[in-house]
Amino acid sequence: MEWVVDCSFTSALFLPSGQSPAVRSFFSRLSDEDVLRVPSLWWHETANVLAVAQRRKVLSAVDVSGIILLVSGITLSTEEACGTRLLARVSGIAGEHGLSAYDAAYLDLAIRKGGKLATLDRELGIAARAAGVETFPG
Repeated sequence: MEWVVDCSFTSALFLPSGQSPAVRSFFSRLSDEDVLRVPSLWWHETANVLAVAQRRKVLSAVDVSGIILLVSGITLSTEEACGTRLLARVSGIAGEHGLSAYDAAYLDLAIRKGGKLATLDRELGIAARAAGVETFPG
């Protein structure tokens, strides 16, 4: 199964305030046939989540190092798309569904790869379902 996972979803693995049993269950049930995809912006968003959590003293430097080690154990296929085609697709999806361009990038990737979208972002989930993309949680 092809999955696109967004930052809200993966951050629920490690943020103390956002840990989710559903997210942990999702990751524990993955098989070797499952593919997890992220747009390249996922890495920047996740780095920002870690930096903000550390700045707010929610996570320590040791915690961040442990989280990076945890993330290194997850096989993520990174989409390195760029250019005017991406710009047109993402801005179109953002406008059509009232999303940020960041969220639209996840939906664009799910649409293009024919995959499902794993997100805890309510608006992104609604937009995905409106676009015919299956979501987790449903």
